[in-house]
Amino acid sequence: MNVTDIVRKTQRLFGDSAAEIIISPQDIFDWINEAQLTIVRQTDCLTGTDTAALSTYPKNLPVDWIKTKRVSYGTNPAQSLKLIEIEDLDNLNIDPASPVDSPMFYYHWAGQLRLYPMMSTALNIIHDYVKLPTTIISTATALTVPVSYHEDIVRFCVMRAHERNENWNAFRESKAIMQENSGLRTEEANLSDDDLFVVRDDPGEGVAYGSLW
Repeated sequence: MNVTDIVRKTQRLFGDSAAEIIISPQDIFDWINEAQLTIVRQTDCLTGTDTAALSTYPKNLPVDWIKTKRVSYGTNPAQSLKLIEIEDLDNLNIDPASPVDSPMFYYHWAGQLRLYPMMSTALNIIHDYVKLPTTIISTATALTVPVSYHEDIVRFCVMRAHERNENWNAFRESKAIMQENSGLRTEEANLSDDDLFVVRDDPGEGVAYGSLW
């Protein structure tokens, strides 16, 4: 589904397809942007990675940053840093800039991602984060949330249209649908591949159980 489809379906469901008396395409663009941001915050479905040398830290957060998912360095396996609050460092009378050992913690301060402790050796830091969706400014701009959420965007736009029209019964009905879908989105986002497991043969038993699916 593209932005043109979202506009068409929203107008048709709302009943303002031809005249555009109450809602305009620009209104719908604004609602699409609001819907995409809401979905990303609920599901973490858009992610980015910033890899940079430790010497560049403290480092400004990416312009499309929403929240940090993981900070790590090295491979096989990567060493993940833990989130700490700067107040906790203050309470321990720790100077965050003092080089002591390999980084163990990360924290956010003054629009930056900072590490503790710092060290002078060459090291690449990998910052995995949830990022902002692309802002919709016209029908030529592509949606950036997964296709499975596109119908949710339509429902969100219809809800906002009823709110604009002050049709409160229709608004409440649309909001109820959005809230129900919100629970499904959150549940789906929390599922992992580990939930689909396979029982393999036990060589000690000599009995083949095979796959559950």
